[in-house]
Amino acid sequence: MKYHTLLGYHRKNQFGLIVLAVPVLFVLAGLSNSSAQEDQSITLTTNKGTYLPGDTVQVSGMVTGQPGALVAIQVKDSDGNLILIRTLQADQDGNFAVQFKIPPTATSGKFSIIASSKIGGFVVTQTKVIEASVPEFGEVAAQVLVLSTIFIILVFARLGKLRKLT
Repeated sequence: MKYHTLLGYHRKNQFGLIVLAVPVLFVLAGLSNSSAQEDQSITLTTNKGTYLPGDTVQVSGMVTGQPGALVAIQVKDSDGNLILIRTLQADQDGNFAVQFKIPPTATSGKFSIIASSKIGGFVVTQTKVIEASVPEFGEVAAQVLVLSTIFIILVFARLGKLRKLT
């Protein structure tokens, strides 16, 4: 029976030690990277969740793990058309802000705000989705239209009777 030490001084088992050591190193590297990634993030907030065409969207965010980081911002409409592309620099606390207008010709749908930054050797991306809503004539608007049409017909009918009397 042969006994082998973990240090692998025995010439025949040096390869076995390397085979054992390499996976251990990868596991340890993965653990340190995952904890580093947890400290590196981007948060995005907007001043509201639903917007009308022509509204101004105020976006604010924070980059953790890299003060003064460059942040790439992209805004896409529901069809994937690029509405805005901008590069910002976060301040020393990691804060950044940008604003843009929902195009006046926008249709109802979702707009994606995408922020990306290289933090500690990793590209970190965060997406925030907002809703653009084009108002449509609802039931109340239809009732107002019908009532105003009836009122106009009655006014003209009354004016017609007054002309016949004079």
